[in-house]
Amino acid sequence: MGPRRPFGWKADKVTLHPGESKVVRQGVHSLLQGRTLTAVTQDFAVSGYTSTLGNPWQRQTVKQILRNPRICGYRKLDGALVRDPDGVPVLGLWEPIVSPEEWHSVSDLLDRQRHPGGWSRGGAHSRESARYLLTGLVRCGRPLVDGELCGAPLHGHPTKASYEYRCRAALDGGCGRLSRQGPAVDELITEYALTRLEQQGALGAHTVLPWPGMQDLETARHRKATLQEQWYAGEMTDSDYFSQLTREETQIKRLFNERRVWAVEHHPATQERVDVRPHWTGLNMSAKRETLFRLLESVVIRPGTKGSHRFEPATVVPVWRPSKSGVQAT
Repeated sequence: MGPRRPFGWKADKVTLHPGESKVVRQGVHSLLQGRTLTAVTQDFAVSGYTSTLGNPWQRQTVKQILRNPRICGYRKLDGALVRDPDGVPVLGLWEPIVSPEEWHSVSDLLDRQRHPGGWSRGGAHSRESARYLLTGLVRCGRPLVDGELCGAPLHGHPTKASYEYRCRAALDGGCGRLSRQGPAVDELITEYALTRLEQQGALGAHTVLPWPGMQDLETARHRKATLQEQWYAGEMTDSDYFSQLTREETQIKRLFNERRVWAVEHHPATQERVDVRPHWTGLNMSAKRETLFRLLESVVIRPGTKGSHRFEPATVVPVWRPSKSGVQAT
């Protein structure tokens, strides 16, 4: 049953903890009644209980608890429910918190949900499905109490007029204290990017064949995310988790290196100059984002002048990837 006491049960990992199990049960019911995961995480935070590691609650931790089949008496092994020879899920010896029907419903609900701005449930941004141009690139540059920058990804959020990029709430790993007008940021970064492309030569010069290892990379990322879920849920020992995590991270790093080598080796030897701006206008959202991800490491949004509602371009700082041509950003 894992080395760590699961939240919701007593130290024997079998008997329900009256207070903690009530918090979990209420969380399941709240989600099924239409409340958001953020609101449910807030309920966990004000319950008076911390996680079994003593940490404050964050959305991802709460999500992992509510998606864990243990809460209904089932168990997962290697990402799949443990079943008997007839295919029926095997019930554990511990007391369940909710019914299997309730767990299936809340698990399906959480699997369908996606973070605003195209942030997927696995933690990675989808370049194809993101609604906003800079999702996955924009990061919070607000200084924290210790002097470090927040650094959390900003997500796109619709407003009455258009949309804005917002820092994640504290329950979701951010500071929740910074936002910026989305269209203004997109327009500024687009202008920076087009100027850089014009200096480098042409937008079309970056067109390369698709890298054949992308599926392997996505699979490795998924395995890493699954490992984290199993560890958080107490389904594997610390030693097993960290040894497997090291292997997965080594694999991911190797694949990233292979992708960089592929891009260099398959870069067109002869480049036809392209008029950048008309070409950019004709690109769809996915192609524009692919181009920006090749050019930029991130876009840091710094706090603006207190009390001012004017857009301040100086607070939007692009962090460029190294250019093979040696051309520097302006």
